[in-house]
Amino acid sequence: MLFTSISNASPSDSATGLSSTTSTTTTTTVTTTTTTTTTTSGFTLNLRSLMSSGINNILPFTSTVNSIVTPVMTYGQLDGLINKWNLDLEDQEKYFLHQATQVNAWDRTLIENGEKITTLHGEVEKVKLDQQRLEQELDFILSQQKELENLLTPLEEFVKDHSGAPYLQLTDEDHGKTSSRSARS
Repeated sequence: MLFTSISNASPSDSATGLSSTTSTTTTTTVTTTTTTTTTTSGFTLNLRSLMSSGINNILPFTSTVNSIVTPVMTYGQLDGLINKWNLDLEDQEKYFLHQATQVNAWDRTLIENGEKITTLHGEVEKVKLDQQRLEQELDFILSQQKELENLLTPLEEFVKDHSGAPYLQLTDEDHGKTSSRSARS
């Protein structure tokens, strides 16, 4: 609650009548009320209330308030601030665009490399299939080679046992006939 009293004393009528006095008095009285809340959390401070000690909670308070002067901004100052903010905004925009360009370039690179990886993965899978096919073919050829060895081994022993001389003579005569025919042609 705020109480203001103003008293104006009129010019005093002194015996001489030569002087006059004007007096203005401003008194501001502020009444404050204090509320104390006590919370118990395991220990106590044994504080006594102000009311129980005989001290009144409502005390008058007198103060003098000086007026607060708010700064006034001129049009030139405002214009300067706006220009500064515009320059800062332009710098931030350039920086953002530069970063966005870099991110776009990295994004394109990542996409291209992802496509290359996908292509390479497909080619690796094809090579694995080709490798499996070749291994199967090699296994087949190896098995055929073992079969031929198994068939040739008894034949070679048979030839050794029957003294291969007559067989060798027939082979030499066949070779001679083939050589003479090719010479005539």
